[in-house]
Amino acid sequence: MFGLNLLKRSACFALLVLLLCGVSFAERRHQGVWYRVRSGDTISHIARKYRVSQGSIISANQIRNDRRLYVDKKLFIPGANPVLKTDGRWYQVKRGDTVSQIAVSHQTTVSKLVVANRLMSADHLPAGQKIFIPEKGGTGFRNPMKIPLAMTSKYGYRKHPISKTRRFHHGIDLRARKGTRVYACKSGKIVRAGWDPGYGNIVVVEHLGGYKTVYGHLSIIYVKVGQRMKKGQVLALTGNSGYSTGPHLHFEIRWKDKSVDPRRYIRLRS
Repeated sequence: MFGLNLLKRSACFALLVLLLCGVSFAERRHQGVWYRVRSGDTISHIARKYRVSQGSIISANQIRNDRRLYVDKKLFIPGANPVLKTDGRWYQVKRGDTVSQIAVSHQTTVSKLVVANRLMSADHLPAGQKIFIPEKGGTGFRNPMKIPLAMTSKYGYRKHPISKTRRFHHGIDLRARKGTRVYACKSGKIVRAGWDPGYGNIVVVEHLGGYKTVYGHLSIIYVKVGQRMKKGQVLALTGNSGYSTGPHLHFEIRWKDKSVDPRRYIRLRS
């Protein structure tokens, strides 16, 4: 009798283990991402991109002929970790974009883009493709222009290029040709947009957390006071207005109405 009860308990335990393993396997089976086939894709290419086996893709999608993939067909990639939208934002690739250019303009690195989007180093980025931009840690500011930022005058005391006197420079000057687009570094509200004798055409954006960003010496302003902007929207074009010696962007970051060094918040060309 004792032996029979022991056998029953052992059988129940074995059944429970099998059920738990089955649940675990089922959960792993449903973890993954959906991928839309593009022109030129192969199972091998997609498998390398997501670092999974070709067999898992073929099995999950019941593919009979792995040499024939139809463009725009959706494939389930089991085992691939989905990228959370809460970790950053999506960007639609424009004609001529490269991974390196996108990394610079969005204040991130090539390696982070490659990992977040499972890109291969030699991948071609077709116009219209959406890639995920991981959010930069810290305050979340992006660069004010989509070009490598070269500083021509730093934050702090300097000899003023026009008056030749020693003055405190409350921002940094960034090299740019006239007409270069200027973008909002962070979401916020326009609190100033117009003319200033020193700054020339100026835009000031107020952000959450006590921050303000200042964009000076502009040629054309596209925004109005009271308008709400999202990070990355166009504010104006660079110029040479006001007290200036040549086309550039004067850029400031203020916290609680006191200037801070912008180099702590944006990425300059090394």
